[in-house]
Amino acid sequence: MPRVLALGVLGVVVVLLAHGDQEAGGSTSTEIRRLAGSLVGRLTARLDDLQAQLTEQSSVLEELKRESRGRPHVAFSASISTPPQENLGPFANETKLVFNKVLTNIGDAYSPDTGVFTAPVKGVYYFRYTGYSRAMKPSGLSIFHANRRVMSTYKYSNGASYDNGHSSNGVTLLLAVGDTVHMQLWVDSWVFVDSRYNYCSFTGFLLFPM
Repeated sequence: MPRVLALGVLGVVVVLLAHGDQEAGGSTSTEIRRLAGSLVGRLTARLDDLQAQLTEQSSVLEELKRESRGRPHVAFSASISTPPQENLGPFANETKLVFNKVLTNIGDAYSPDTGVFTAPVKGVYYFRYTGYSRAMKPSGLSIFHANRRVMSTYKYSNGASYDNGHSSNGVTLLLAVGDTVHMQLWVDSWVFVDSRYNYCSFTGFLLFPM
């Protein structure tokens, strides 16, 4: 393609020179021809270089497309829809939270029946949660990797009637295939559930496989 373009430019130059020859009575400047040939040579070399760069970039793009098609896609977000518009808790024992209202579940790695995320591939994942509690209701939440507590928040109640509050936290985890992640509500803690606004949520996604 670059050479075809260069030859096209050369053809234009030849036509212009021929027109000049006719006007000059057949006398053609050797210097003009030399400069024209030099110009076409430089233009051809430059176009060849651009063609090589384009070919290389196309190859890189195709490789990225192949990698993207082969990479697993894992992402979920869920909230709690039951009981509606009520406080959930408190419980005598620390209790696993089941986020049963699925907003997104690409890869189906999160179970809305158990509240557990199970890693389908080894990789680095990011998880985040939000919680909401009404006035005079303390709220403690934790992310668990299997049976290990890895990240928590606690909203203390000072007894004030206006003491509503949100809490949130997140963590990046290296998971093996089959590793599980879930949320737990602390002993003597509450979260307020309202399916209209999804105050309490649990989100996770694969950053990259390992």
